[in-house]
Amino acid sequence: MDDRLMTLRQIVALLLGLSMAVLTFNLGNWQTRRAEEKQALFERQAQALAAAPVSPASGNLDLDNLSYRQIELHGEYLAGSAVYIDNRQVSGRPAVQVIQAFRPEGRDFLIAVDRGYLLRDPARPREAPPLPPSQASGPVQLKGTVLPRFAQAAELRGLWMKQVSDDPASVVVDTQNGQAVWSNFNPTLYARQLPMSLANFVVTVQAMAVVGQQGAGLSATQVDGFWQAPVALPEQVSKHRGYAFQWYGLTAVLVVLTALLLWRDMNRKSDKNT
Repeated sequence: MDDRLMTLRQIVALLLGLSMAVLTFNLGNWQTRRAEEKQALFERQAQALAAAPVSPASGNLDLDNLSYRQIELHGEYLAGSAVYIDNRQVSGRPAVQVIQAFRPEGRDFLIAVDRGYLLRDPARPREAPPLPPSQASGPVQLKGTVLPRFAQAAELRGLWMKQVSDDPASVVVDTQNGQAVWSNFNPTLYARQLPMSLANFVVTVQAMAVVGQQGAGLSATQVDGFWQAPVALPEQVSKHRGYAFQWYGLTAVLVVLTALLLWRDMNRKSDKNT
């Protein structure tokens, strides 16, 4: 009877150890696949950034293939369409992020453009800063990067394009110094305030670079009256590979521990029988 109990205990221990090892091994495989996906995403976005600029004639782009492409368009910013996104910082100073509608020349659609940041006046921190006079209106050439949707610089660094709720109630709207200040950016709410259709993409004029390229990770600088912080596309592969290594390491530990426990149990059984 004791021999049967010992054998059953060994079988249970073996099955439990192997089950946990299979689980951790599969988790390691999952992290490996995620690393491969992130590597492919990084390479695709890096290639898009290096490709020739596009000048879309439509407000609806194939974002699977055109995201992170450089864009060049002539046109002008729509007066009265600027929206400030609150609670931003530039080098530790309070700021607002400026989103303004741009109308390409000869087109019947508008593009939401992330123009950068404006610093708040420390003496009047709750007053919205004015737009730079030279940038309020007039023909300009838009040079920037196509994004799938609105994204903050911090989210760009994480390759996470924030999907904002379509519910207008999710955005706190305020008016400061005659300027609309929002707690967040809502493309649906923004489109309702525009005289024509809004493109399905966003353009940021803040510089973007691949990790390791010159210009990546620089501090904010002032361009045409706006503060802009260069954004680097991180590859994010090493993180997933590190997780995979941990899971594979845990798999090896579980296999070794299971083998040692069974070996010790079998030796004890053998000693009792002698």
